[in-house]
Amino acid sequence: MDPTIKTRLLLRPVVSPIGTIRLAGVNKGGFGVGFGRTGPRTIDCFGMTYILRGQGTYRDDHGIERPVTQDDAVLFFPGRPHACGTKPGEFWDEFWFEFDGPVFDLMLQKGLLDPRQPVHHASGSDYWFRRLFDIVSAQHSAKETPAHLTISRFVLALMELLADSRSAQPPAPQPDWVEKARALLADEHMTAGKIALVARKLGFTYDTFRKRFRAELGYSPGQFYMDARIDRAAALLHKGGESVKTISARLGFCDEFHFSRCFKRRMGQSPTEFRRRVRGE
Repeated sequence: MDPTIKTRLLLRPVVSPIGTIRLAGVNKGGFGVGFGRTGPRTIDCFGMTYILRGQGTYRDDHGIERPVTQDDAVLFFPGRPHACGTKPGEFWDEFWFEFDGPVFDLMLQKGLLDPRQPVHHASGSDYWFRRLFDIVSAQHSAKETPAHLTISRFVLALMELLADSRSAQPPAPQPDWVEKARALLADEHMTAGKIALVARKLGFTYDTFRKRFRAELGYSPGQFYMDARIDRAAALLHKGGESVKTISARLGFCDEFHFSRCFKRRMGQSPTEFRRRVRGE
């Protein structure tokens, strides 16, 4: 019996002149495709899976075989038989897409999508889960996002996720205090009332810290702190095991209703709706 909890995240394909996202979803406790009795799988479009938890193997008919683990993105190419899954008795969680169209054909032609490099490591599964989920969830908002804009956002996320760090230009170095500030603001014991204390620890007045933080990162320390809490909440909701009320209290919100408002403002849906969609509950 298949133990996988499968959640389809698109009610219908997102179709535009530049490309189409056919399907998208989350599989929890899955074992992949192409192994066992079915043999290698072949699809008539592009596919991608991002591993949120677990490990396994990718192989294809061109002799490529690679280990696959958490934070790996795996590309599948039209007409190319492949297998990608876990060892017998093991399971993983994955976020997957199937897509096609002119923009992806051009990316293949120019080598941006390369069949010789199907496995890419992109650390930060919580971040990428939220980033990919935001693209899909926009199709279910009260004001539906235009299809071409959704495809453009997916292409941008795909290119960032698959970027080869060896060839990418290194980002401009940030001052040492920025990384320390981010770590302090994202700490699970952090509260809004301690932001001024973070400034003092780093040798700034609060006003100087706020201005310099915004100049470096583009948003305020308070917004970074709130976003970090919501990101942690999304990860806890995806993991399961705790109620919305418990997560609200754990993350220091004054009550469940305030937490729900903040979560919906950032994620586009309530914590309950988010958990139902990503866990199939």
